[in-house]
Amino acid sequence: MNAREVLKEIRKGNRFLVAGHIDPDGDTITSTLLMGRLLKHLGKGYTLYIRDSIPEKFGFLAGIGKIKQSIEGPEPDTIITLDAPNLERVALSSFGSKVINIDHHQSNERFGDVNWLEIDRGAACLMIFELLRLARAPWGSQEGEMVFTGLFTETGGFVLPNVSAEVLRICADVMEHGVNASEIAFRMTARDERNLALLGEILATLAVDDGIATIELTEKMLDDVGLGHDEHDSDSFIRYPSSIPGVKVAIFFREMRQQGMVRMSFRSLSGVDVDRVASRFGGGGHPAAAGAKLKGSYEEVKKRVIEETKRYLACAEG
Repeated sequence: MNAREVLKEIRKGNRFLVAGHIDPDGDTITSTLLMGRLLKHLGKGYTLYIRDSIPEKFGFLAGIGKIKQSIEGPEPDTIITLDAPNLERVALSSFGSKVINIDHHQSNERFGDVNWLEIDRGAACLMIFELLRLARAPWGSQEGEMVFTGLFTETGGFVLPNVSAEVLRICADVMEHGVNASEIAFRMTARDERNLALLGEILATLAVDDGIATIELTEKMLDDVGLGHDEHDSDSFIRYPSSIPGVKVAIFFREMRQQGMVRMSFRSLSGVDVDRVASRFGGGGHPAAAGAKLKGSYEEVKKRVIEETKRYLACAEG
């Protein structure tokens, strides 16, 4: 399936539900907004849906308030899922609607009636931007800001291996249409006093052993610095341990006590496929960046994940 074929399928529908994934990042947020622009251009009815709340730093994006945390309106004839490897990741069942699955994760389960998967694309927002331009929809600085924001966040500020020539070409293109790249980069990386204090707490937990670097965020740390337990910017902290020379895998453990779960983010700049590591715990993602969640006590989950990661590295190197 390619972009032209997917656009043809989208034209067949009348009422759409566009669903980005839970724990939303910049790529799924901007992909959702761009898909809304496409459907508006095509004259379709649609609802934009991401179950979890949108981090405040994305509030400058045009139309961000149109993304709902609950499903509204009549049942759609077509569901478009974005940047998600399975329906669970978008907190949906199929409703009996046709599902168009658009994604760039290698762990995608091909759950759609229509599956457009391109694991070599740097971000899902690139795929939606391709559809927008293919449909000859008008676009300018607002859509360009969405694309640049999605690419900046998905590439970790242009340091992850998914930075491609296409990524840089599109960034140059949208900048020529009025996008202020430095302003967006600042918005994505700015921290207030409490977040800086939290960074200090997190970095104090840094441990490096056998090529594995770990950092932690507990509920107590959030209480100590006066941040709510829905703190959204925590994933950006993992860039610090992953940049240490000699580290093969970096793991960020996030305690989620109310849910009785622990969330893990995995990163690697060394060529280790952390998607394979995350898949051992029911998660997934990309070779250089992946995630997972496990039920259980914080210390037990942490011990299990570190031990399993060590076993994976031993097998990979053996």
